[in-house]
Amino acid sequence: MKKTATLILFLVPLFIFAQEGFTVKTKFDHLGTNKVKASYYKNGKYTNDTLVANKKGIVLWEGQLDEPQIVRMEVLDTSLILRVGKAASTPPFLMFVLTNAAVTITGDAKEAYAASIKSKDKEITDYETYRKDEIAFNRASWELQKEINRKLNAKDTVGNGVIMAKLSVLRKENQQVRMRFIDAHPASFSSILMLSNLFLVMSPDDMYRRYEAIDARLKDSKAAQALGLKVESNRKTAIGQPMIQFSLVGVDGKKVSTADLKGKVILLDFWGSWCVPCRKSHPALKELYAKYKSRGLEIIGISNEAFSAGGTKAQQEASWRKAIKEDGIDWLHVLNDADINDLAKSHDINGYPTKFLIDRNGKFVLKILGTSEALHKTLEKKLSELMPD
Repeated sequence: MKKTATLILFLVPLFIFAQEGFTVKTKFDHLGTNKVKASYYKNGKYTNDTLVANKKGIVLWEGQLDEPQIVRMEVLDTSLILRVGKAASTPPFLMFVLTNAAVTITGDAKEAYAASIKSKDKEITDYETYRKDEIAFNRASWELQKEINRKLNAKDTVGNGVIMAKLSVLRKENQQVRMRFIDAHPASFSSILMLSNLFLVMSPDDMYRRYEAIDARLKDSKAAQALGLKVESNRKTAIGQPMIQFSLVGVDGKKVSTADLKGKVILLDFWGSWCVPCRKSHPALKELYAKYKSRGLEIIGISNEAFSAGGTKAQQEASWRKAIKEDGIDWLHVLNDADINDLAKSHDINGYPTKFLIDRNGKFVLKILGTSEALHKTLEKKLSELMPD
């Protein structure tokens, strides 16, 4: 990776991004008085622009981008939302690549994700070759979601497992189509953007191979450099790699050092006080800790409070300490601090909770994203293998 980064400095960019800005003209039939929301990155932050149609029914959106990016557009029509109790499912979003170019979008507001997108910009048209397949996947997935919601509202659970399995198959097929697009378009900026969204479904080796295949003249872009850092982090936490050593002050004011835990089985639990699934997983995790602590298990909770209420570090620390006390989780704890040692970044955390299991030899043996009964059983099985009776 270091060698690649050095070479980047001497390459002439293949992609020269225009600076005059973008103009997106959207005409949705059946839009009525509903607004349209466009979500995208601006100055390093996710931004939402709420748009309204003019008297001619045209939604005009103008702005400027530093680099191409994937935009998410949705019609804010509450009648399209599917509800089951307090839970809600929204229709698929219209996703497209945007550059500083002229774009025309036409379609039906009731099925915005299937809208037609026209532009003379090659980056935009390249991505549209993939979106033809995405529309089919989205339409099929949305119909299945409608069926699930209908059955749940009718308290009919018969066959829901089969429908969920069909949804899973569609998602995996869509992932494969995206990967084939990336393999076929190494000189397209769209490939960088798509690859950035596949970290959760691609092995570190496959991710590295595809990243290396991207045209080198694109790799001096901000998106490619950020992707390169993620690729490197992802490889460092791959199964069989040595754990990333760290030493930070714990919740009790004492040092928490991985070096002091040599010979133990270590579970790193990336969580947050604001994360409902994280905290719902704590009771089951407490049971495992009680069972395996005497056999050599140690848990280090690494809380990222950047998303909790309150922006100051003092407020974040207060939320962290309160959650630990409320949940009664008495293992080791550190608070992620991007200014001191950003463990969330070095471990390439893309969602919460994320757990890493490290064996007695100090190597990664398991990575789990999310929480469910099945994932908990996977963790318990691995613990029993590493620490048998």
